[in-house]
Amino acid sequence: MKRRWIAHAWAVVLLFAGCDLTAPPPTATGPAPSRGESPARVEGPAPARRGEPGARISGDTDRDLRFAEFVRDTAGTMVADVSVGIERKGLFQVVLGEATAPEDTLPMTQALVAGARKDYPDRPFTLVVFDPSHEPILKAHSSPDRGVRYEVVGAGRATRESAEAPEPAPESGSQATEKDSRFAAWALKTGHDYLQYVDSHLERRGLLVFGITETVRPEDVRDLTRSLLEGASREFPRRRLTAIVFDPHGERIGQATLDADGQVRWTQ
Repeated sequence: MKRRWIAHAWAVVLLFAGCDLTAPPPTATGPAPSRGESPARVEGPAPARRGEPGARISGDTDRDLRFAEFVRDTAGTMVADVSVGIERKGLFQVVLGEATAPEDTLPMTQALVAGARKDYPDRPFTLVVFDPSHEPILKAHSSPDRGVRYEVVGAGRATRESAEAPEPAPESGSQATEKDSRFAAWALKTGHDYLQYVDSHLERRGLLVFGITETVRPEDVRDLTRSLLEGASREFPRRRLTAIVFDPHGERIGQATLDADGQVRWTQ
């Protein structure tokens, strides 16, 4: 079940939008992880505080609970659990219902983020989306001044906050490989002035996702992308590699594919 949902999440990201998660996040009733800290094992959103039919809901404050009710009433059977702790903790969690198809994961996530940004315009928050079996599959970071950044479970990740390679995860399931973690850290260190973050899922999926900084001129995006893909091809040779690029505000710029013959094709 989990692999099917993750595969669809990556496919949707490739077509529509973009990638940390070395472990699942805490529930909205527990403390939110500090920046750069590996979150704890999750058991899913907290039990509902109200007994109306439909999705189970919970909220840390009355404002959070009202928003959870709005999500339940709007999304219907597409969500099974809604846990909101945005006002105090900046954390919002949703378990998708059985009626939600895997290919609808990202559109649903974007709708949830848009609703939360409207109700909490001055609050940064993280939305974590779980599949119907309560496995985390997608994460969206929203900031009032930096837009939205999407992440898929299991990528090797490096950010400007820390250019060090993350602790390698076990070589199983959808977790990042040590080679991906090393490449993400190398890429960010090499292009620190130009990259906000680098998510590498090259070893298993041939996919690289990165966000650029304000210092990158529009006309330089393609050259930067080519350089990263060529660096990746030296570490992951003889395979087709794809990079998805996001601007400093989290908007998708486009994607480029480096074929095995060394040709780069760019699509918006």
